[in-house]
Amino acid sequence: MNKLLRALVITMAMMSFMPAVQAAQGDELAEIRAQLRGLMQRVEKLEEDNVVLKAENATLKVQSAAWGPPTQGAMIKVAAAPAPATAADATKAKTPEWIDRITVKGDLRYRYEFLSDETENLAGVQTTADRYRDRLRARFNVDAKVNDDVTVGFGFASGENGDPRSANQTLTGVFNRKALDLDLAFFDWKFASWGDLIGGKMKQPFYKPAQTIYVDNDLNPEGVAVAFNRGKWFGSAYGYFVNEISGAENTRTADTMLYGGQIGAKLPLGASNLTVAAMYYDLAAGRGRAPFFNNSSNGNVTVGTPAVLANDFRVIDLAAEYSFKLAGYPLVLWADVAQNQGADDNDEAFSGGVTFGKVTNPGSWEFSVGYYSVEADAVFGQLFESDFAQGLTDSDGVILRAGYGLNRNWTLNTTYFLNDRNMDLPNMFGDSDVDVDRLQIDLNFKF
Repeated sequence: MNKLLRALVITMAMMSFMPAVQAAQGDELAEIRAQLRGLMQRVEKLEEDNVVLKAENATLKVQSAAWGPPTQGAMIKVAAAPAPATAADATKAKTPEWIDRITVKGDLRYRYEFLSDETENLAGVQTTADRYRDRLRARFNVDAKVNDDVTVGFGFASGENGDPRSANQTLTGVFNRKALDLDLAFFDWKFASWGDLIGGKMKQPFYKPAQTIYVDNDLNPEGVAVAFNRGKWFGSAYGYFVNEISGAENTRTADTMLYGGQIGAKLPLGASNLTVAAMYYDLAAGRGRAPFFNNSSNGNVTVGTPAVLANDFRVIDLAAEYSFKLAGYPLVLWADVAQNQGADDNDEAFSGGVTFGKVTNPGSWEFSVGYYSVEADAVFGQLFESDFAQGLTDSDGVILRAGYGLNRNWTLNTTYFLNDRNMDLPNMFGDSDVDVDRLQIDLNFKF
């Protein structure tokens, strides 16, 4: 196109100057040649300007994508967000900041259970038939960081009638809807690198050997606690509401409370570890009252009608756990003893056992066996393990456990209770040493 334009200009110039060339002589011909050279230079200059204009036009097209619509005759540039370096950065850029401060976790357990209770009436006839049932436990917890020092938590769990020692729901009731109750609601203020102040309905802040039964694992106490963990030392102190009392001015209105504290140490012994702990708790304003769930003392001695606690509970609990490896597998030996200084008799408890292996990954396994003997007033019955001997103190026996990792966050567990209840105090039928056997097969799923 440029060559064609140049040829056209030269042709027109030659035609316009042809008469002058024919008439010119000498100096006039030289002048015409000079004019032609000037005209050619002007054409070349126009071509160069055309190239520059094309480049500027291309640049303007690229820049126009970053400009917004004109406002009042001017172009307002829109600031473009920088492109994320990675896909993870892109996802994070789209996620609200508060999401990073939320942690969600929970579990679902499906259980098959067989139960045999050989309680007999005065005629020697067993009063309760063997029981077979399937049960569910569902728990859902949310923790949220308020700031660098404070966390709040909420939890919901299945359960029957709000039982504090169990979140199980039996599959029955003609497909009725199952209850979901508030299981946790607490704040946790980390006031120091080694200490926490916790308030609300919380998880147990004290140490227990893994297989102990003096405090049920499903029980979440309510009140205020302080916990610390510094170097080899750990411990806690707590004040929990059992029953808040109100009434007339001339009545006894002191609240039934559970006060306690624990001190312990984790002691490395070469490749092994020894953990020891001592705990004391006092059930304040409990004697002569009925601080019972579902109107049951859970094996504690009662007097009067209606039944009230016969004794105080000032319980000392000493626990130890020794862990090491045998043939490359974890091995734990443990013992837990308790004595109630608020009772004159039926006031001692002893338990101990061994756990071999540990379920961590798919294909891993564990096995444990423990022996337990708990006299009627050795521990406060409302805390006692709900599955051992029908959840009653004044009982003894063995617990066998086994676990296997089926897949990630999915385990198979089996527990067999071989227990006797009413080992010292006869039941209402005068029956002692009643056999209670319970088999549980669980599928546990965690997320």
